[in-house]
This record gives sequence, C-alpha cells and structure tokens, in this order.
Amino acid sequence: MNDSLIISIFDKGGFFVYPILLCSIIALSIFLKRLYLTRRKNIFTLGFLGKLENYISEGNFDSCIVFCQKDGSVFSKIVVTALLNRSKPTNELEKIIEDEGVRQIFDLSKSNEILGSLSNISTLLGLLGTISGMITVFQVIATQPVVDPPSLAGGISEALYTTAFGLLVAIPTFIGYKFLAERINEIAMMLQAESMKLLSRIKN
Repeated sequence: MNDSLIISIFDKGGFFVYPILLCSIIALSIFLKRLYLTRRKNIFTLGFLGKLENYISEGNFDSCIVFCQKDGSVFSKIVVTALLNRSKPTNELEKIIEDEGVRQIFDLSKSNEILGSLSNISTLLGLLGTISGMITVFQVIATQPVVDPPSLAGGISEALYTTAFGLLVAIPTFIGYKFLAERINEIAMMLQAESMKLLSRIKN
C-alpha cells in the first residue's frame, strides 16, 4: 500500500475508517502479545525436561518443585501441581493434571477469540461505510434534478475506500487468529503428551 493510497483512505473514506484503524491497532497488539506468550521457551525452557527427568528419577520431589517454581514456564506450573498432589490416587491425579493443563491453555488463548471478533467487526465496519457512502450518493441523486458526476464522487469514494480498508484489516487479522489458534492447539497436544509422561514417572 503506497502513501497516496493511505492518504486517500483517510481523506475520502469517511468516519468509519477510524474505528477500523482502532480495530487494527488492537488486533496487532493482541497478536504480538499472544505470539510472545506462545514461544517455545515460554512453554518449556531450555534443558527443562532433562533436569526434570533427573529430579524425578532421583525421587527428589521437593527440589523439583522449587526448580519448577523458579522456572516459570507453562509446563513447569503443571509439574508443580502434579508433584504437590502426587500422593493422591492415579485417576484423581490424572484429573488434577488435566484440569491444570486446561487452565494453562485457557491463559494462553485468552483474547484470541477477540482477535477473531475484530476481523468480523472490521469487515462489518467496512460494509457500514459502504452503506453510508451509498446513502450519500442517493441523497445527491434525490436532491439534484440533473446529477453532476463529481458531486457523486464523495459518496462513491467513501463507499469504496471504507470497504477496501475494512478488508485490508480483516484479512490479516483473521489469518493471525487462525495461526494462533493452530499454534495453541499444537501446544495443547504437546502439553498433554508430556503430562501423561509425567504422570507415569510419578506413579512408577
């Protein structure tokens, strides 16, 4: 998108360009934050699984809990919950681990649905701008016996530019939403697999 097009959008796009711009800023901030929080080292820090294996194989659970609390990664929180409840029956412990995993995935995916909603809102605002522009066009037609084409330009510009800007925001926002959703699904599967390994180690 070149500078002249950006200027044209804000100059001729009408009022609805600005709420669409606000949607784009919010969407970008949510995407970048979720992208940061779902980095691999926020899920497992470097060397975490190896050290965890050593602590558990030695039966040094108290030191393992301290180690995990200092680590602060997503999986370390699941490990702490599991170790604090390790004396409970296997089926009960499995449920506790599963619930903690769900809680961690919920925290990771928080605001992601807002990202999907912003994509829809941007599209609808673009459509609303189109309707506003067309209303302007029909008002000109209704008030002028002989319609002068340049007098229609304002309404037509508002309709087209707002629609275009709405889509320019909505499409990448939707792509970002789907990308994060898929990334979080992969993390959930990885956490589930590691949690089941953890359960078997604790109960062996």
